[in-house]
Amino acid sequence: MVRQSHSSAVPCLSRTWHLSESVLFHWLLRLCGDQDLAFDLLQETFLRALSQDKDFCTIKNQQAWLFRVARNLLTDEQRKKHQFTTDADITFDILPDVPQELPPVDSLAQCLPKALGKMSAEDRAIIEACDLQGMGQQQYAASHNLTLPAAKSRIQRARLRLREILKTQCRIRFDEHQKVCCFFPEES
Repeated sequence: MVRQSHSSAVPCLSRTWHLSESVLFHWLLRLCGDQDLAFDLLQETFLRALSQDKDFCTIKNQQAWLFRVARNLLTDEQRKKHQFTTDADITFDILPDVPQELPPVDSLAQCLPKALGKMSAEDRAIIEACDLQGMGQQQYAASHNLTLPAAKSRIQRARLRLREILKTQCRIRFDEHQKVCCFFPEES
């Protein structure tokens, strides 16, 4: 039975969903290779979160919860289609565990649009296509009359320039493994 009042859950669900929806969709798409199925699973994940009503706001790591639900939905779908392997090691390689804590890099979503706006059109186009929309580098190269090595080189240079913009604009810091450990966004 679906509860009638979702208004109290909307703010915390809306915020988490806004930060997670695109990443979750591309993650599902990469796992299943079917855009329609990935979209269906994404919508079902949202409905499951919505059905939690006020309880969703009490979940400690809401993004991890969304990924766990999506992973379980994909597993159920694969079982229905008899595509599920019984080898537990392979299953866990295909469906990795979701981190228990939200990585600091996920908080950078508020800085990314501003940083992209400071990039050249060419850099922004390849970052948006390949890194944000999930287009393969081979496909990008073909659609822009580039060789694959040229596209790979272009995206690497664009990523380095984006990294520098993010370091300056968001004042991000990296740990010893060169992963984002923290950031201090500029006051708007």
